[in-house]
Amino acid sequence: MITEATIRAVHLYPELIPDTWVGNIAATSEAVPPILDLRRFSPLFLRLQDIAVTRRDSDELRILADKTRNAIVAGSLIGNPNAALGGIAPSNFNILATEKLYYNLYSTPGGFAFTSYYGVWAWKPTVADKLLAEKTLTPEESRINEELGISKTVEKGLHPLPTPLQIEREYQILDEMTYGHMFTVTALPGLTISTLHPRPDEFLVLTKITCDPSVTVFLTIDRDDDAGYRTTLNTLPLSLDFDLKCFIPAL
Repeated sequence: MITEATIRAVHLYPELIPDTWVGNIAATSEAVPPILDLRRFSPLFLRLQDIAVTRRDSDELRILADKTRNAIVAGSLIGNPNAALGGIAPSNFNILATEKLYYNLYSTPGGFAFTSYYGVWAWKPTVADKLLAEKTLTPEESRINEELGISKTVEKGLHPLPTPLQIEREYQILDEMTYGHMFTVTALPGLTISTLHPRPDEFLVLTKITCDPSVTVFLTIDRDDDAGYRTTLNTLPLSLDFDLKCFIPAL
């Protein structure tokens, strides 16, 4: 579960935090507690991205982000487009939040073991970000805006850069590698899948995860000194056919 404490642990901006969820929902109700409910994350900006749920006409995604209010029938989303594939597929979501971010599932009949996964981008906003979101600038930010004419570039659509383009501009990618493993997972304390260390003057970024689904298997991601940066990621919503996207730099 992504909480305010999870957001406070972000410090190598921008970061895409992955999360999975498995839970029961009572009839004509939303999941309790909510899948995602963030309210105290200022001064950071967040984006809810790539939500995956099981395709059911009786279920509804409910999303609140600042002034955005949406209720979307789960049966209308991508779901599982091919019966030969396992797991659930992510649909296109990219929702900005500066004050509040809420995502939950509502079910008319209710039931057991509902599943979902998604990601949340977290970053420290630039002057251009704040201008686009119509947020008040600090005196220092106002001075920078006037000196550099940032508001004009925002009006022209040149800034702020979309996150993928920003990463492409700011990061020089030397290598991309996919690692695959086959394990028999043991009981607690479990096992370590992989420990990677960057070469001198370089850093690593974890960008995608896939895993066979299991009711009893959970993933943990450690990063630098952040032991358990992401803990208890339930693998039941996952599969080897669809990626759980993330962007977690490590020094």
